[in-house]
Amino acid sequence: MKVRVASAGTGKTASLVLRYLELIAKGTPLRRIAGVTFTRKAADELRVRVAAAIEEVLQTGRHLSFVASGGSRAAFQEAAREIAGATLSTIHGFMAQCLRLAAPLLHLDPDFSMLGDWEAQAIFEEEWQTLRYLAQDAHHPLFGLVSDELTEPLLHLFSRRSQAEVFEPAAGEANQHLLQVYQTVYAAYEARLGANLLSPSELERKALELARNDRAMKRVLERVRVLLVDEYQDVNPVQGAFFAALEQARLPIEIVGDPKQSIYAFRNADVSVFRKALREGKSEPPLTHSYRHSRVLVRFLNGLTGYLAKEGLGFGLEEAPPVEGVRPEQGRLEVHWVVGELPLEELRKQEARVLAGRLAALRGPIEYSQMAVLVRSYGSVRFLEEALAEAQIPYVLLQGRGYYERQEVRDLYHALRAALDPRGLSLAVFLRSPFGQHTEAGPLKPLELPQIEGVLRADDPLGRLAQHWPSVYERLRQIQAQVRLMAPLEVLKFLIRAPLMDGRPYHDFLEPRARENVDALLFYFAPRPPQNLEGLLERLELLSRQADAGDVPQSGEGVQILTVHQAKGLEWPLVAVFDLGRMNVHRPQPLYLGQGPNGGDGGRLRRWVALPETPQFEAFRQQVKLQEEEESYRLLYVAASRARDTLLLTASASHGQPEGWGKVLEAMNLGPASKPYHRPDFHLQTWPYQPAPPVRVLSQPAPLQPSPWVDARFEPEPFPPLFSPSALKRLEAEPLPLPDPEEGEAVPGRARAIGTLVHYAIGQNWRPDNPQHLANLEAQEVMFPFGPDERRGIMAEVQALLEHYQELLGRALPWPRDEDYPEFAVALPLGSTVWQGVIDRLYRVGQQWYLEDYKTDQEMRPERYLVQLGIYLAAIRQAWQIEPEVRLVYLRFGWVERLDKAILEAALGEIMPKGEGLRR
Repeated sequence: MKVRVASAGTGKTASLVLRYLELIAKGTPLRRIAGVTFTRKAADELRVRVAAAIEEVLQTGRHLSFVASGGSRAAFQEAAREIAGATLSTIHGFMAQCLRLAAPLLHLDPDFSMLGDWEAQAIFEEEWQTLRYLAQDAHHPLFGLVSDELTEPLLHLFSRRSQAEVFEPAAGEANQHLLQVYQTVYAAYEARLGANLLSPSELERKALELARNDRAMKRVLERVRVLLVDEYQDVNPVQGAFFAALEQARLPIEIVGDPKQSIYAFRNADVSVFRKALREGKSEPPLTHSYRHSRVLVRFLNGLTGYLAKEGLGFGLEEAPPVEGVRPEQGRLEVHWVVGELPLEELRKQEARVLAGRLAALRGPIEYSQMAVLVRSYGSVRFLEEALAEAQIPYVLLQGRGYYERQEVRDLYHALRAALDPRGLSLAVFLRSPFGQHTEAGPLKPLELPQIEGVLRADDPLGRLAQHWPSVYERLRQIQAQVRLMAPLEVLKFLIRAPLMDGRPYHDFLEPRARENVDALLFYFAPRPPQNLEGLLERLELLSRQADAGDVPQSGEGVQILTVHQAKGLEWPLVAVFDLGRMNVHRPQPLYLGQGPNGGDGGRLRRWVALPETPQFEAFRQQVKLQEEEESYRLLYVAASRARDTLLLTASASHGQPEGWGKVLEAMNLGPASKPYHRPDFHLQTWPYQPAPPVRVLSQPAPLQPSPWVDARFEPEPFPPLFSPSALKRLEAEPLPLPDPEEGEAVPGRARAIGTLVHYAIGQNWRPDNPQHLANLEAQEVMFPFGPDERRGIMAEVQALLEHYQELLGRALPWPRDEDYPEFAVALPLGSTVWQGVIDRLYRVGQQWYLEDYKTDQEMRPERYLVQLGIYLAAIRQAWQIEPEVRLVYLRFGWVERLDKAILEAALGEIMPKGEGLRR
């Protein structure tokens, strides 16, 4: 395995593109090169970059440092044709592609589908609840081992299954019991997935199984000659084992990554996978030219990585090669400290004000929209929001914590819950929300807490609500009615948009930020609408448990505030890193995974499991804490390397003692006691704590008057833009085109087939006594669904109807004719609809025109066709300025019904747009 270290901004993507060109030039077809990146966006970007490079090579013979040889043009022309179908995907996308090649060998359906993580967890939880019920039986093998206390450890272990193929119990009987229960639940979970469902973690496990299967790998190697992997520092242990197994199967692999940017342990990423590859593989020269950073920032980043590597804080020396700047811009570095004898909580307020002042001072060459403030923790955001608002600096919160726990989202959740079961917590939240406002005492007014408590404590809460607050009760009944009648997504729209509160919808009571959140909720569910309300509620509940589920991005422009994790892969002209004094906080886990004896050796990837109060629990906990501490230093490097030109670092030190990342700055002689500097390219300043100045009371600007079109809406038109007159009142005997069952249409019935054949025969002037004509009719496509006996019956009836038609000719139906137009197509625009249909027969005898419609109906009901024939009459009047006699011909009865034109005009008037008349 070839391994290359690429620091931030050193042209990693460009190096991958060059590697593609080299491989193509050496004779490897593009279709045999697989490129793997971490996100779909990155894969799409790489595809575009490779395509552009190939095009440049074809036009100029070179791209960057690559120069094509004279005989390679044909290879690049072939690559240009193949780029759209080339394998450039995520790790999971590549795994799925490999699995589909050899699915039967792995007991998989080649057309397997992917589950989301939340769906997988929901299935696992269902199987756990099932086991809890079954294990209550004294004869069950796990009787006495299953308890509520295992729920959290089991779910945590399930979320960590990408860290190991096998979980082993560390010393302690409790660990053995936990693994016994887990394996039982997991086996039931796998059985639920079957052969056609995989979640991301199960996809990884199956892919690893494939890589160890010689027959399966033979199929993969027939299609892939070389594999290029980007961002390898972010792979998890099972993914790493998959790539290692591919290499053992003799698939050449080249990886690139930066262990200094491995910051996703909470997603099961493990930097040790990259380090193992670096240690055991062939090390390629690192990328050491920074195309992103200004000269000052290059020097600072070299100093930062050099110190951290020397101290072993997050990465080693071989992982942190010095880089050289390519850009000529000098750039700027600022370090600001706030010191005082107060707690950090107070100092951070001034730190935020200092930062706001510096952002305002630096505005000019750099607009606010080109600035970003990065935070390590969401807890720092509130200080920034207060300071930026006070300084009147516009800002945009790109990511915030707990979107699915925000009040507006929980209001909607509990409103739906209350509609299903109006009692308890959900009813309480419903009554406290805007939905609970009443109009019993005049204008809308929220219920007071004692009033809500009175409803909740009543023996019959709904009865009390109906008695004292009928307006709220009626609102709840309206929602319940919609829940019964509408699809879940439509119910959600109804809650948000319907004018339920005295003519006002729910979103009228929300701030702009909250409105964006509820709109985003609709966008989230729109692509995959839940099939039932319980599924929607379960999905919201699972999402609310995710700590990393954030707010939707705010609209507008301004300084962007986001976490360091969210900033990975992004860059800005100016970046500020706020609150460097915040310490790393370890969140206790219900169990810990550790490297036990022979962990990871002996073929299968193993992790040992330790519950609290078992012998190895503390040792494993310390392992995890050490890994988190190391990752925190890598997080500092990621934050500092996001800036292109200007980097601002701010920190607070209580009692003069730096904490967190501040200790690193102090060790680099950039601490609060260091000599201040005020150079154009470097600014170091320590600010003694000063109480916040009195807050200026700003008068609220008068609210903007809504535009007159705000409440305007496009009312639905009565008919589609293009519509058939016969579609208004379609009968079984009406002739229609042959339906397509694959499109979900019904197979035509007997009456429809008869109508189609009769109309076609009349239009062709075919006779019932001509065997060739009858044979042609029987060969029509509309007869395909019927068996021989049904065909004979249909043809007998068709022949009889055609005989009736022939009997009418020359008697009730004039014959011969001077002009004759069978199957005459018409289109008539009326308002927003174009009516398109076919007149069965339009003909002239002498000076008289006739418009006829032939019916094979079992009963004579002319009123069904008044609108249809009224449209045909209006179309002919407008197009040809003639006045035909309009007639219905009932073939079964041998009867011709002449229709009064006044009746036709009246029927047409019922569908006419207001103010539009018919022209004669």
